[in-house]
Amino acid sequence: DRMEPEECIELVEHRLGIDTLPAPAAELIRERGEGHPYFSEEIGYALRDAGALLIEDGRARMAHGATAAELDLPDTTEGIITSRIDRLSPQQQLALKVASCIGRVFSTRLLYDVYPVEEDRATLPEQLERLSGLDLTPAEAQEPEETWVFKHAITRQVAYDLMLYAQRKQLHQAIAEWYERNHADELEPHYPLLAHHWSRAEDTARALHYLPLAAASALAA
Repeated sequence: DRMEPEECIELVEHRLGIDTLPAPAAELIRERGEGHPYFSEEIGYALRDAGALLIEDGRARMAHGATAAELDLPDTTEGIITSRIDRLSPQQQLALKVASCIGRVFSTRLLYDVYPVEEDRATLPEQLERLSGLDLTPAEAQEPEETWVFKHAITRQVAYDLMLYAQRKQLHQAIAEWYERNHADELEPHYPLLAHHWSRAEDTARALHYLPLAAASALAA
């Protein structure tokens, strides 16, 4: 639901870890956010990521010569998120896109194993820390394995839609094969995921193999 404008300002200040938003940024969030908490939050992040809002020791100020009114910010949440992703490094963008194929929550191990650029895999911990710092995919858990979560389903969908169709198809196949390989002794809990990924990979035979198994498992539960 919508919030009062000042509540949105407080939310953004809290998310950015600052005491007070500069007046130009606050006014932009009031006008453009229209009380939508997530959109308002993403506007705040976009201002920071674009270098228009400088943050140091819990204090924020507008960059020299930057005015919020002059920033060409998109009018939708999806557009704002796309603009933020565009500012990431190529490695960070690819990590985010591959993760979006895995699901809302994803593990470092799975991401590492299906990441398509082998020579960049060693940098994944660094890229994930950066994505977490930008509040795109915060850390979810450390045990029993390191996992991360997309801040919002919209964030994941935007990253997913930025990929070419053929790229998504290949990744879904790689993810399905990973589950079959790493959980060969206990596949039943993963039947729904296998059905989903093989369907997205357009392997009809394998999708039809797992769909009734997933249904039977759900019915039994």
